[in-house]
Amino acid sequence: MKVTDQLDRLARGRWATPLVVAVAIAFLAVNEIGYRRALSGIQDGDEIYSQRTEVRRLQLLLQSAEAGQRGYLLTGQREYREPFDQAQNQLESQISRIRTMFADDADSGTQKDVREIEDLARRKLSELRTTVDLFESRNVDGALELVKTGIGRDHMRALDALVGRLVAQEDVKLAYARRDLLNTLLVNRAGIAALVLIGLLLLALTVRQSRSLDAARDEQRAQLQHERDRLEHEVERRTRELTELARHLQSVREDERGRLARELHDELGGLLTAAKLDVARVKSRLKGAPPEIFERIGHLSSSLDAGIALKRRIIEDLQPSSLTNLGLTAALEVLCREFSKRLDVKVDSAFDEVVLADDVRLTAYRVVQEGLTNVAKYARATQVSVRLVDDASMAALSIQDNGAGFDTARVPQIARGLAGMRFRVVSHGGRFDVTSRPGAGTTIEVRLPQIAARADAHALTAT
Repeated sequence: MKVTDQLDRLARGRWATPLVVAVAIAFLAVNEIGYRRALSGIQDGDEIYSQRTEVRRLQLLLQSAEAGQRGYLLTGQREYREPFDQAQNQLESQISRIRTMFADDADSGTQKDVREIEDLARRKLSELRTTVDLFESRNVDGALELVKTGIGRDHMRALDALVGRLVAQEDVKLAYARRDLLNTLLVNRAGIAALVLIGLLLLALTVRQSRSLDAARDEQRAQLQHERDRLEHEVERRTRELTELARHLQSVREDERGRLARELHDELGGLLTAAKLDVARVKSRLKGAPPEIFERIGHLSSSLDAGIALKRRIIEDLQPSSLTNLGLTAALEVLCREFSKRLDVKVDSAFDEVVLADDVRLTAYRVVQEGLTNVAKYARATQVSVRLVDDASMAALSIQDNGAGFDTARVPQIARGLAGMRFRVVSHGGRFDVTSRPGAGTTIEVRLPQIAARADAHALTAT
């Protein structure tokens, strides 16, 4: 108990505040000194890397010039000479940059190596220039003989050796700079650690009186965080359950559509076809019958044809066979063409080939189908644009009309269909946006993820 009282008196002493201020000032001073020394070391390292880069650039410039010279000698075509011409234009400026960067280097050996590198670079370019001049003066044999002497090779070998030695010297300097930087960081680390320990001690003495209150606040905060985490986990769990349920219902809906489409095709299709055949048989046996009989039979045959066409359209709406047999692009083209023909509305469509999973592909088709249905019911549009664009890993789908539009903030009845489309798109990891304004038409923009097989498909196409 006596130790606790002493600590309390120490925390309330008159010198406690000046001591805290002094520790803070010392901390800032040590940190600033360490920062400046570390910054100096980093700048030295950057300068060394820059010097090495410029020397390597000079070396690559000469190699590029030599390659251009050889290509020009072999082909005689001017475009092969371009690297050589560029080297002629850039050599002196590159040498000037290297000389400037090494101007402050106190090492006499380094300065000597830099001068030799400059001399060898000029001699190498002079040899290349002489060879090109001989070649262009139609002294091809002289140019080739000059190449065969190996002077250029010797120059490049000597240059490579000097560059290697210079880089090795720079590596040594870099190692010293790195060592100084590490020592600075260690000293700074030790000083900061000591000051932090002192600061922690003073902090412990200063905050002891409020420890109970802080503990209560921390406990309350922990309880709130725990409750928040529990609620977030519960929301995520319920969201996952609802999402899975909605997906299941969507799957059941599509399965039911498929079953109904099959029954319509098998049962109703068979009945209509049989009726059409019976009408044909009856017509063939009514020779000599009154004209009104044949008129009635013709009308009946037309009605049966219309029923068969309606049956096919209903089946196609329930389960688009074109999507399964021809793919998404062809199915969308058929959908847009039939919509334009049925409603006499101009549809401007363009579709890229995209690679989507089966359920995502069906979602894309349903979005276009539902969008066109909304246009037919509510938009009173005269022109519709449908686009499917291959956008890297995503497929960008858009449906735009010039119809009546609506106020998106007032949530009209058609928003139910939009909500269904939005859910289907979001459930696949996509994005669904609707832009509309009364009198300005409506735009639906959808982004759906493509599958990894897209890369494989492109690779197979390339091969």
